[in-house]
Amino acid sequence: MIKGYVNIVTKISKALENIAAIILFLTAMLVLANVLSRRLFDTPIQGTHDFILFLTPVLISLSIAYCAVKDGHISISVFMDRLPRKVQKVIDSLIGIISAIFLFFVTRNIILYADEMRQNGEVSLTIGLPHFPFVVILGIGFGLLGLVVIGKVLSLYTKEGDQ
Repeated sequence: MIKGYVNIVTKISKALENIAAIILFLTAMLVLANVLSRRLFDTPIQGTHDFILFLTPVLISLSIAYCAVKDGHISISVFMDRLPRKVQKVIDSLIGIISAIFLFFVTRNIILYADEMRQNGEVSLTIGLPHFPFVVILGIGFGLLGLVVIGKVLSLYTKEGDQ
């Protein structure tokens, strides 16, 4: 059951990471097109700044969960490696649970903030693009990261986690 949960969260994380890769490519192409348009035709693409400001945090939030799946985040294990395996499990579990609670709290507040932005009708200045959909995507990214952390904690207590 834990393995199934971890597999589902991993697949969702990978899918969102693929979406982030596409967003990164499109962002790079938009910047390139804007530079070329500015140099060749002396006319920048309207709203490029807004799109870059919206898409950069989105691509980071969509890829952060898969980074956690692959253990790509920085960790310092100098002290942990010297402790017995059972103590390492307890410490990893406590850190994971605290991290997950924090991430779910952040997710909740991001979603509430997005709803507040929707109600206030906040839009970008240049092209009038609403802010809230991008903020919701940030919440989704952090929520998925919380689910990945929970999966990591649960995996500590499976047979594979005992290695």
